[in-house]
Amino acid sequence: MPAKIPDNVKDLLARPIVVAFATSNPDGQPQVTPVWASLEGDQVWINSAVGRRKDSNIRANPKVTVMILDPENDFHWVEIRGEVVEFDESDAAVAHINKLSGIYAGNEDYYSFNPEGKGKEQRVIYKINPSKVNGM
Repeated sequence: MPAKIPDNVKDLLARPIVVAFATSNPDGQPQVTPVWASLEGDQVWINSAVGRRKDSNIRANPKVTVMILDPENDFHWVEIRGEVVEFDESDAAVAHINKLSGIYAGNEDYYSFNPEGKGKEQRVIYKINPSKVNGM
């Protein structure tokens, strides 16, 4: 059964705070990248492109961690451990990256500032069910 994300930390996923996203390399070494994220129902959604290191890591081991620290309050943070339960490579993945682009960059056309990826990458949403949530 998925863990619930408490209301007192949901604001961290509603604001444009870049999150730390941890996956495991094949040798077990953590691989952490800064990413955009959203809370969709009880799931955390991360968007990336198929073929990147995090993508191959997740396909081999779907256990991941998301860490968010409020840049205005060091005592307001959340760590979400969970598992990627769905890889959505449909047109919804492009719509999702455009939504995130609007939130984080103020422009709902992600490829307007990342033109080298347009038509050359397959976007994917990693839908994460939380299994353990720590925070304050």
